[in-house]
Amino acid sequence: MEHKLILFDIDGTLYDHDKKIPNSTMAAIKALQTQGHSVAIATGRAPFMVQSVLEETGIKDYVSFNGQYVYANGNVVYENPLDTESLKALEHTAREHDHPVVFLTHDDLVANIDFHEDIETSLSTMHMAHPRKDNIFYTQHKIYQALIFHQQSENGIYDGQFEHLKFIRWHELSRDVVPDNGSKMRGITHLAASLGFDIEDTVAFGDGLNDIEMIEGAGIGVVMGNGADELKQYANFVTKAVDEDGIMYAVKALNLIEG
Repeated sequence: MEHKLILFDIDGTLYDHDKKIPNSTMAAIKALQTQGHSVAIATGRAPFMVQSVLEETGIKDYVSFNGQYVYANGNVVYENPLDTESLKALEHTAREHDHPVVFLTHDDLVANIDFHEDIETSLSTMHMAHPRKDNIFYTQHKIYQALIFHQQSENGIYDGQFEHLKFIRWHELSRDVVPDNGSKMRGITHLAASLGFDIEDTVAFGDGLNDIEMIEGAGIGVVMGNGADELKQYANFVTKAVDEDGIMYAVKALNLIEG
């Protein structure tokens, strides 16, 4: 069997709706590893938000921040932080519209406001507490991703208005802010090169709109049954939902494991 680089998103792909990894998914990961495949994470989460998954699964390599921070073979192999001046402009516009912003580094996150219900509601879906306030944090650290909180009807306030930024909705109340040249696929390209894989030998599993480039660009793109309908049009294979043993179903159907 030809060995592949298998990449998994976390939320809605490895994690079910209770933020737990189903037993069948754990068994699939172990089987992939045992049979010689390289298994990695490709997530919108920050590195410090990935550690529990790495510990539980035994996975070591990851693409985080939707491709902006890549870790392989024990080292950071790629970084693509956000442009500080663009963040200043974004934060100014957001304040004019009373839209809070959260800024993330590889090991921390802060908000530009003491408390906002939209922040608490959104981050609670990842079992995270409301971050502390720090108005100048983003000017003093490398920021790899920001979160802006606003209604979908307000997308036009931001889309196309900032030269170096793009926006990806991950929650009905919030969007990721990443560099305009960034994507999970770009991060995967750096990870694959570091691990000695060609892109055609990658298999990517995802469920959200931040996975479009990854699903379209990987050798095989697999979308979870619970994934966004818009994403499924880019898939080579649509599997069952995460809580219907979707990962195990796919790795067997794609002949990635024997037995």
